[in-house]
Amino acid sequence: MRQIAISTALLYALWLLLSGHYNGLLLTLGFFSALGASLIGARMGVLDEEGLPMAILVRLPKVTLWLIWEILKSNIGVVRVILNPKLARPQIVRVKASQKAVAGLVTHANFITLTPGTVSVDVDEDDNMILVHGLTDDFAAACLEPDMDAKVSSLEGK
Repeated sequence: MRQIAISTALLYALWLLLSGHYNGLLLTLGFFSALGASLIGARMGVLDEEGLPMAILVRLPKVTLWLIWEILKSNIGVVRVILNPKLARPQIVRVKASQKAVAGLVTHANFITLTPGTVSVDVDEDDNMILVHGLTDDFAAACLEPDMDAKVSSLEGK
């Protein structure tokens, strides 16, 4: 019941931020939409600790600022490749991840994809490996550095 209440509150807060409409009918419909989505999530069994990890909310702002900085740095590298296409040396690398939960592994893969110049192609949950396409040697090498893995692990709480 607690997870349903938390999920409803988070979804309703997001709805309020994004809607921009604050009359009685729409506020009521927005609440019931959030409640309905939470009840469906509970029935599906996705409102467990992995599906709704509340401890992440405390650590998320610090990691988000770091990720934004990484995205900005990568954008500069992609602009260099656009201006000088000869710099492009696409390659595939396998990145070893230390995350224990599937959600942490997928978050790591999503962080890689969010940074321009790299795309996560495949996630192997059995071996904790992420197959990554890098636009240049530098982008591919950056994926192999332990910084992102450590940030995702800290977000995961380990």
